[in-house]
Amino acid sequence: MPKPIAIALRIGGGGALLAAMAWYIGPQKIAVSLVNADRRLFALALLLGLAAGLCSAMRWAYIARALGLDAPTPGLIPMYGRAMTSNTLLPGATVSGDLLRSYELSRRGNPLVDSMASVALDRLSGLWTLAVLSFLGAGIVVATGVEAAGVVPRRDVLTAYGALLFAIVALPFVPWPLAWLRALPTATAARVAALWERWQDPRTRIKRRVAKSAGMSVAVQLLYAAELAVCARSLGLDLPFVVMLAAAAPIFVMAALPLGVAGFGTREIAAVTVLGLAGVPAGVAAATSVLFGLVGVLLGLLTAPLFLARPAVRS
Repeated sequence: MPKPIAIALRIGGGGALLAAMAWYIGPQKIAVSLVNADRRLFALALLLGLAAGLCSAMRWAYIARALGLDAPTPGLIPMYGRAMTSNTLLPGATVSGDLLRSYELSRRGNPLVDSMASVALDRLSGLWTLAVLSFLGAGIVVATGVEAAGVVPRRDVLTAYGALLFAIVALPFVPWPLAWLRALPTATAARVAALWERWQDPRTRIKRRVAKSAGMSVAVQLLYAAELAVCARSLGLDLPFVVMLAAAAPIFVMAALPLGVAGFGTREIAAVTVLGLAGVPAGVAAATSVLFGLVGVLLGLLTAPLFLARPAVRS
């Protein structure tokens, strides 16, 4: 399929999802919630998003250095900022920004596949940590019977949700089919297999060094969950933080799907579905997600001037 058509389909698909959700809920309900949002709390959400982005850039730099790449933190922070702008303005959610990060890191003289591996590990580290935190949050809700929006979430639903999160948490411990990867007739597959062997080899200590970034991943996901909670609070929705943490995984993961622009559409559907299980009205849940997305858009615009800076290039 030609690239322009694929891009148009992604934008159209995300827009269609957002329009369908707004039509189902009622655009007026969402609009009223957004208009009445507390601007000071929204400003706080913006600061939390900025702090989360900075921590994310530092984590990526740390992981890249663990792979033996030339990746000084001061040099990678602008790269991460430009990726945030790409994620906001270009279709494909986080894919466009991740590709840009990989390319710019390789221009420092690093192998392209290794640069892509650093970005993939950074992304997977964040998603895995998010699943762990949401799993723990769901467990606390089940164990304590925390009430959210006047409703105690159903135990059977939370148990099934927790089982799904646990399956995601267990994925890194499943053995990879290295023989199958090596059999593929591409140099990239062989390179990925070699990287995985380096990852598993205790002599390289890569796994141990990357594991030390867990604290940064926890900080990143807690900051994003707090940003989501503050967006909800700006609309008058006072949910226990543990409930918002439990709901964060599907909301953030759906926003990362390569459909639409800046995660709009898929993120709102996830928010309405998951927060709805906690008794949150659909209009407020959708508005919370839209506000969270607007924070990302503003941060993307704020980091846009970084494109004027010339990226470091090494031969």
